[in-house]
Amino acid sequence: MHHRRRKDGTTVYPKRMVAFMAIVGGAALLLMSRSVLGGLAWVRWDDLIFLGAVWAATFFPVQLPRGNASVSVGMPVMAAAGIILGPSAGLWISAIGSINQRTLTGKIRWPSVLFNRAQAGLVGWAAGAVFEAFGGSPRSFSYGQTIWLVLAACFIAFLANMVLVAAAIGLRQHQNLYKVWRGHMSWMTVNFFVTVPLVYMMTVVYRLAGAWPELLLMIPLALSRWIYVLLLRVRRMYQLSMQALLAGLEAKDPYTYGHSLRVGHYAAMLARHMGLSEDRVELIGEAGRLHDIGKVHVPDAILNKPAGLTPQEILSVQRHPVMGGDLLDTLELVGCVKFGAAYHHERWDGNGYPYRLRGQDIPLETRIISVVDTYDAMTSNRPYRAAMSHECAVEEIQRVAGSQLDPVVVAAFGDMVKDYNLAETEGRKFAFSRFNRGHRRVRRRG
Repeated sequence: MHHRRRKDGTTVYPKRMVAFMAIVGGAALLLMSRSVLGGLAWVRWDDLIFLGAVWAATFFPVQLPRGNASVSVGMPVMAAAGIILGPSAGLWISAIGSINQRTLTGKIRWPSVLFNRAQAGLVGWAAGAVFEAFGGSPRSFSYGQTIWLVLAACFIAFLANMVLVAAAIGLRQHQNLYKVWRGHMSWMTVNFFVTVPLVYMMTVVYRLAGAWPELLLMIPLALSRWIYVLLLRVRRMYQLSMQALLAGLEAKDPYTYGHSLRVGHYAAMLARHMGLSEDRVELIGEAGRLHDIGKVHVPDAILNKPAGLTPQEILSVQRHPVMGGDLLDTLELVGCVKFGAAYHHERWDGNGYPYRLRGQDIPLETRIISVVDTYDAMTSNRPYRAAMSHECAVEEIQRVAGSQLDPVVVAAFGDMVKDYNLAETEGRKFAFSRFNRGHRRVRRRG
């Protein structure tokens, strides 16, 4: 997906996204105006305590690995503010209290700042409105009945939060809500089962002891934030493991290292062009970068041999998918990362190696990698032949569609490259990036 950018490098928001953000902002302003005209009560100590709680829970959000998004643990407090203090108070407290550190330091552009304030306010208002609509009251309730009211209020607030954010991302990336949810927000669904008991506990505490003891419940929220940070650190260790593998591959064979980076780059481009969710796009990019990792077990004399290979040497090279799959399996790098290494030499017609998989038995992720792997191999100089032109490579890929390669993936690849000569635009730009030192050495040497 290609976004238009200004001269300063910032992305231009699509018009439909701007219109959606304006509608959400307008809805929040309308509700705020109604609360003021309806005689909004003077600010009370309870309001300030909940405002401080929302601020404490949202001021230091955790930066997510994709895009410019972040996540906080403020959702339970916003919902509780709406339920306990009423929809109008929940609206104002959530909108104002969710101004966080990234906003104040200018890391969020002003249209998104306004949208985020409106979206947070609507979450607090929705929780309170649903709770009131079903006859709930934080000062007089039966404990058994209130749990169901809190469940309904939290569900609507959580759903509103997910839909508003997913719709904004989907309009920006031209994806439907399901793909956005799966790629960016599926892991947040677990938060709902944490939010409900916490909000119920806050409601009970307010009923029994007032607002001040609510601040003690910031402790489990702080623990939740710590878990978010811990999960992101685990993800970072996963990425460092892949970088270490690629560093070993670069030391072994600079050409294979540069080829692997380009295949990962092209594979992610093609997966995104095919409309796959962002989590699969990311995994396919990782699989493309590691698809040839098994070549660390192939002797240098065979990899760089300018003449034809003997039958025994061919068998040695053909073992690299097995070796790569076993290596990634040992390191417990699961999913299509392993499939990319183990199956990228399988053929659509079943005549590939090493497992003789056929057609749909080959994972889609691997079929995507096979197409771009074939393209980059043909458009790169090798010790035993010169590079093929972009046009000839695309023509050859289309010729082997249905035999060597998946015809559906080939058709998508052909559609993607109509406007892009990968060898001269994306490929060249990527080849000379600071991440592709090994490929630069090969180009200079050639």
